Amino acid sequence: MARLMPLLLVLPFLATSACAQDSRPKMSKDEIRKIVREYLLEEPELIRDALLELDRREEAEAMAALAPQLYNDSRDPSIGPKNAKVTIVEFFDYNCGYCKSSTDWVRGTIDKYPDDVRIIFKELPLLDRRTKTSRNAALAALAAARQGKYSEMHFAMMNESNLAPERVEALAKKAGLDVEMLKKDMKDDKLAEQVEDSFDLARRIPELNGTPFFIINDTFVAGADVDRLETLLDAALKG
Repeated sequence: MARLMPLLLVLPFLATSACAQDSRPKMSKDEIRKIVREYLLEEPELIRDALLELDRREEAEAMAALAPQLYNDSRDPSIGPKNAKVTIVEFFDYNCGYCKSSTDWVRGTIDKYPDDVRIIFKELPLLDRRTKTSRNAALAALAAARQGKYSEMHFAMMNESNLAPERVEALAKKAGLDVEMLKKDMKDDKLAEQVEDSFDLARRIPELNGTPFFIINDTFVAGADVDRLETLLDAALKG
């Protein structure tokens, strides 16, 4: 109701302004309010449509302000061409069960549309306080990117339930990484800063309150809603 008040307050003044330009006698504010009220009761969908449009505009403005950090951070690992028709941003945690359940869709999309889709990966270890391993896994993935093996490490950890440090190192070795270099890079403050920047960015997106969180051509999808992701992707590719 709070969001309706500005609309209801503005309408009488708009009506008054319109009447002022008419040669007919002016109506009182009470008369105008009555007309507006009756009209809105007869056409309540107008309020719904106005609020939906307001949400759309606010979301578009927010996305425009965040676009450089979302799409143009050169530090972010990504798969797919930079000039791809569709760009998908994913915020995730390696210990997130829903993130793991959507991994097949992510990987399948990469394989199906290698020239048309780019996926940008945003490390967001939200569960680290509970798991004690999420942040370490995120740093390992970013360190693996320095050796050109982000994709291998990312999907290996997404398919692993045990992300204890020693298991992460075993996965890195299996992926062909220089484990000692990986461990050294994981201690680099620049990687820690990158993770913190992802947290700062996530806080600026009101809809983002958990992982996974996807953005497809500026449209938000919270959770592992693969059907909606597929629908949006299909529309974006056709559009």
